[in-house]
Amino acid sequence: MKITEIKSYTIELEPAQGEDYRYHRLGITEVLTDEGITGYGFRKVDKDLLEKQVKPGLIGQDPRNITALLATGSLKGCATVENALWDISGKAVGVPIRTLLGAANETIPYYLTCVWPGKTDQSHLTTDEQADQIIKYYELGHKRFKFRGWRPNPLDDVEIVAKVRARVGGRDKIELMIDRTAHLPDWIWTYEQARDVALALQDLDATWLEEPFARDDLDSYRRLANEVDIPITGGEFSTELSIFKDYITTGAVDIIQPDVFIAGGIWRTRLVASLAEFYEMPCILHGTNGPDLAASLQVASTIPSCRMMEVALIFPPLTPQEMYAPLQRILKSDGLYDFRGDVIALSKAPGLGVEIDAAALAKCTRVD
Repeated sequence: MKITEIKSYTIELEPAQGEDYRYHRLGITEVLTDEGITGYGFRKVDKDLLEKQVKPGLIGQDPRNITALLATGSLKGCATVENALWDISGKAVGVPIRTLLGAANETIPYYLTCVWPGKTDQSHLTTDEQADQIIKYYELGHKRFKFRGWRPNPLDDVEIVAKVRARVGGRDKIELMIDRTAHLPDWIWTYEQARDVALALQDLDATWLEEPFARDDLDSYRRLANEVDIPITGGEFSTELSIFKDYITTGAVDIIQPDVFIAGGIWRTRLVASLAEFYEMPCILHGTNGPDLAASLQVASTIPSCRMMEVALIFPPLTPQEMYAPLQRILKSDGLYDFRGDVIALSKAPGLGVEIDAAALAKCTRVD
């Protein structure tokens, strides 16, 4: 089997209705082969990168030789292209990617990461409004939630956890997490602020505090992880194995969170998980949403310590299914993912498990 062509583009599934947070546009990457098997990735690759660097190294190669192609640098870090190669590899033998990797689970619990449209720090909402929406999702069957801790007063966001706890109950009923995502220079907490938030969340039995410090401040991560009992997590924006090694081997975090796309693809993510397993550190993947999430689900199901998968971002009051509705136009299956209570039942379809209707896809308007 040989790669004959690689295409990457954006489609419009339907016109957006005002501030439309559904999937009305989608990036697509197709890897075509001489045996008629097409692999899909669900992000668009930069045109110059694709034409000048990626295609010259991949056209004519066997798409199943993934680790060899990675070793030569032919993919240039394009995780969406690697995903398409895994999609082909699974389709070629009729099994999901997780089977190729050594499947561990056929279902995986999930959590919703809620980001309310409006101000980035979410301060356009009251903490009561946010708590109300989380409880509405809970009543629909969703059991685990993460939201931003970005308000000017860090302890204001902790109030949301307290209010949901008071109305719903303990962690056996609902899991709650706060994500600081401390990557903006003016938004970095002091160590004392991070410690105060961690201790307050600890008292409320929150599941974890995510990325409380700048990503290169491993000293503060280590100090806080040693000082508090609530798990401290991070690593989602790490791109090099050496960075993951530093996080894991020095105990900078309690849970490592590689992102399949940012870390460099399915294989790189699995290597991070193996390193974490050696050091007895849980590896719970940072997630995404839409068809992108399929690659993360395939990898997550093979990691014993990945006890849940992030579905991000969800824009209240939309449900995941409402966000995915425009995608039905290009899917063969009824729905993108099979949400069953508080778990996602993984597709048994080969490859990524997302069955694309090629004829319907060809009819979609390309916008770039």
